[in-house]
Amino acid sequence: MEYIDIYNRDGSLTGVTRPKHNPKKAGEYYRHVLIIMKTSDSPAPGEGEGKYIVQQRSLKAKYYAGKWDMTGGAVMAGETPETAAFREVKEELDITIPTESMQLGFESIVDWDDGTGLLVSVFMCRVDVPADGFNYDPREVNDVKIMPFHEFLNHVSDHNDEEFCNNLREIEKKL
Repeated sequence: MEYIDIYNRDGSLTGVTRPKHNPKKAGEYYRHVLIIMKTSDSPAPGEGEGKYIVQQRSLKAKYYAGKWDMTGGAVMAGETPETAAFREVKEELDITIPTESMQLGFESIVDWDDGTGLLVSVFMCRVDVPADGFNYDPREVNDVKIMPFHEFLNHVSDHNDEEFCNNLREIEKKL
């Protein structure tokens, strides 16, 4: 069973750890990571539109089933967001990212109607596309594609706010 640490909205630990899928109470937040992966062969910043590795969520996923999205997931109890980012990319796409390649792009807070939410750390990196294709986990990923930035942004804009999407545009300019 996977466990997560519970935080307040300001990012301070509450001292509560619980199973990942147990319901949260109002005022409780947990950490989540997203990883933006621009292909290594993309043009340098400012020299053309980048290409991004995007995964289609499992058709059986509880949230956003079948949506094209970024790689990501919950930060497990006792884990740092950085460690979670490396783990999620390895688990979902079987890609090992060199430590020096991963950078924090921005952080965001998602507030849900029930008073709970997510503290999101969005990481960015350049990644070599595996020569023999992606070896993804079919329990979490239905398919993987390489998309130009505008297409990637179009897919993720329907379930992220304007500020989040503006931050993604900034990543495209500097990654």
